[in-house]
Amino acid sequence: MKEKIIDNSKILGIILILTFLISIPYLNFEPITAHDISYHTNRVIAISEELKAGQFPVLIHSNLLDGFGYAGPLFYPELFLYIPAILTVLGLNFLTSYKLFTMITTFFTFLFTFYSANHIFKNKNIAWTITILYGASFYRLADIYERGAIGEVLAIVFLPLILCGLYEIIFGENKKWWIICFGIFGLINSHVLTFAMSIILILTICIINIIRIFKDKKRLATLIMAGVISILLSLSFVLPYLEQSNSGKFNVDEKIYSGAFLQSYTVSFKELINNSFNSGDFYKGIGTILLILPMFIITVKNEDNQSKFMKQLFWIGLVVLLASTSIFSWETLCNKFNSITTLQFPYRLNIISTLLFSFAGGYTLCNIIGNKIELNKLIYILLILFTLSLLSSLNINSGNFTEEKIITFAPVGNGEYKPYALKQKDTRVHNIANEEELEFTRISSKMEFEYTNKEDEMIIHIPLAYYKGYVAQIEEENGNITNLIVEKEPHTQNIIVKNDKILNGKITIEYKMTIMQKLGYTITYVTFLGLVFYIGINKYRVINENKK
Repeated sequence: MKEKIIDNSKILGIILILTFLISIPYLNFEPITAHDISYHTNRVIAISEELKAGQFPVLIHSNLLDGFGYAGPLFYPELFLYIPAILTVLGLNFLTSYKLFTMITTFFTFLFTFYSANHIFKNKNIAWTITILYGASFYRLADIYERGAIGEVLAIVFLPLILCGLYEIIFGENKKWWIICFGIFGLINSHVLTFAMSIILILTICIINIIRIFKDKKRLATLIMAGVISILLSLSFVLPYLEQSNSGKFNVDEKIYSGAFLQSYTVSFKELINNSFNSGDFYKGIGTILLILPMFIITVKNEDNQSKFMKQLFWIGLVVLLASTSIFSWETLCNKFNSITTLQFPYRLNIISTLLFSFAGGYTLCNIIGNKIELNKLIYILLILFTLSLLSSLNINSGNFTEEKIITFAPVGNGEYKPYALKQKDTRVHNIANEEELEFTRISSKMEFEYTNKEDEMIIHIPLAYYKGYVAQIEEENGNITNLIVEKEPHTQNIIVKNDKILNGKITIEYKMTIMQKLGYTITYVTFLGLVFYIGINKYRVINENKK
């Protein structure tokens, strides 16, 4: 027991050192430039402000869209962004909170990758090699320091758990099948596009091994059970997302990107092997090491389960990699399937090829070297030195952003989740029937104002973007409370409140969780707690059996 604690402490210590080294560019208080930095830091700021105002869970960013409110959380998962948001609530500068959060993601990327690789191979040399290749991968570093794609950065944390869980079910002891459930839970709460790509990856691996799976009924049953539990864990995001998506038309429903647009962002071979942050679109590649190293897997003669799995990952990774390049006709594919245009950039596929090539490459390298521990350590050092050399050329603020510019540059990105044709001009609360303007107070997504009118029909314009979930009620002087009708004004996509009865009193409009949202959250929480309880019971039973 004591030896295990010491061993785990060493592992955590090494991971902390690796995290520090990879995070060096952010160990300062300087502003940063990144493609999506404005969008994601505004999400952090919005969550922190809503938490201060008492909104939980945060479903509306009331300060965005010029105060008309943006329901980003219903379309783009934000569970893990509560971490930097809470740090901001506690008094840290929003940018410092963001930087610390990227360091936290780096730590858990190393931790989960080492755990997953070590669980598959039961070999620390292989595990550390894979961990360094993946955690310090070119695409991941570009995601952090150039693209500011925090959704993908988060997804990268959980992808190794997907591979580990699949190996456990298909090739392993089939005991810790639940690993894949936590991986999927993390993905769906990180980045929807990566989640979708991962589902295709899971199905592909299962199809490749379909004979093996169906031969062993226990493995098939476990796979089905893991799938069902994963679905239940995803419902806290999926149900609200589907409900809101079907409640109206949003900018994302329009064909914002064309097939030609996607084709223009495919990758050339030169970009794939790029190893410098000083070149143009360097974030499109995966680097020379990760591209070349896995190719040597064809020299591996082993036919054990680990080798079979790694070879499968390599060939899948190679296909995915080629799909990101210009030899693949995205324009033709998008013309047939418009929904694929939501991928935006084919180089996003490199998040999957990076994962697969890191595992296949790390395994291949250690297989070639064998059990030469000193040589393994030398390779770790060389890989880290190469990464530090790469990071030393990085300019984290090439655009000379100030903190103010970071906030104001693109607060809602391209506004994909705005109600389509939303008008943000009329900021008054007023009765449409007589244009009487009403004074109001507002805290977060909640508005209150007094209404006194015995003659005109009650049709009140509210300067809020319409999303399903807003409710309104009026409290009369005698204490009676009546629910009011909340509708979408078809020309402005703003909220209108009305009632056939001419009532007077205090009107309150606020966003509240819908039945579907409550159902999704409840199912996920109950499933999560049930799974943790199941794991705890099994762990307790194993400990007792070992004592006997």
